[in-house]
Amino acid sequence: MTTKAPVPGEKPNLYGWNRDELQAFLERYDIPPFHAGQVYRWLYAHHLFDVEGWTDLALPLRSRIAAEATVDPGRSMERVSADDGTVKFLVRLPGGGNVECVRMLQSERTTLCISSQVGCALDCDFCLTGKMGFVRNLTAGEIVGQVSLMVRDAGPEAGTYNIVFMGMGEPLHNFKAVMAAFRLLIDPQGFALSRRRITVSTAGLVPAIERLAGEPLRPRLAVSLNATTDEVRNRLMPINRKYGIARLVQACRSYADRTGDGFTFEYVLLDGINDSPQDLERLAALLRGGPAKLNLIPFNPVPGRLAYRAPERERVVAFRDGLLRLRVPASIRWSRGAEARAACGQLALPV
Repeated sequence: MTTKAPVPGEKPNLYGWNRDELQAFLERYDIPPFHAGQVYRWLYAHHLFDVEGWTDLALPLRSRIAAEATVDPGRSMERVSADDGTVKFLVRLPGGGNVECVRMLQSERTTLCISSQVGCALDCDFCLTGKMGFVRNLTAGEIVGQVSLMVRDAGPEAGTYNIVFMGMGEPLHNFKAVMAAFRLLIDPQGFALSRRRITVSTAGLVPAIERLAGEPLRPRLAVSLNATTDEVRNRLMPINRKYGIARLVQACRSYADRTGDGFTFEYVLLDGINDSPQDLERLAALLRGGPAKLNLIPFNPVPGRLAYRAPERERVVAFRDGLLRLRVPASIRWSRGAEARAACGQLALPV
């Protein structure tokens, strides 16, 4: 099941339910099963949450559904724009609490960055979300609701978009709901996205990476590496004390061998921490000849909250060029939305 059990006396929230769950709910009305497919399309293909607008259902059925259930994908409470076209949304969740999500525009491509948890348990030292601590997992409906709200906000200009699970939380800590949301997103009768347009980013939960490899359909995988020695990574990312760099890299290579999918390592560049010539050499030795490509991400500062800096732009470019000379496919993901505090690692809020 993708949903939590309703509290006695509380109307169930249909948003986030799959076809089987919708059909089970509608069985009480003694109607043909195909109506579940109609409801499903209104929810995820048309992004219409007013039951009265579901015009291919008989009016008495619409009235009864409206009386006995809710359709709540969450509510956009605040919208902050940056000069580069990035928009950050504060979303009130149906199950309580808030998350932030981001819509980024890059030439003709739109990327939606969504959250999977309120807060995060992994406490990465350079990530503001980790300073919140862990509050709770999101449901599948609360995850895809962020997508729907951002698509509706963009209107006809939304066009084709990519999705990255790189917002608040560790997606693979919420594996079941994230995969349920992924299935709604790729369903041709739902959001109808290609699985290649969806990326899940993990701090390196090895058992969950192995579990993901066994899924018949999977999103793209991105893994936050961020250091070339266990000593530094232990300090930056406490999860490394359980799954060190060697084990993580081996799990990722096994994932590629088992699935035939490539993957991406992400490397947040921190001035004076992980950007030395020695780091460059170790990183090249670790990745050269493997199935991964590398995204370099200059650190996005949060003055007064995180005690790190990004290297100067010239040093970032030189680090990338050094990797390319050593035959490591590497690119730079420059910050977007920083003035709206919408860039990578900057999402956090009081809970």
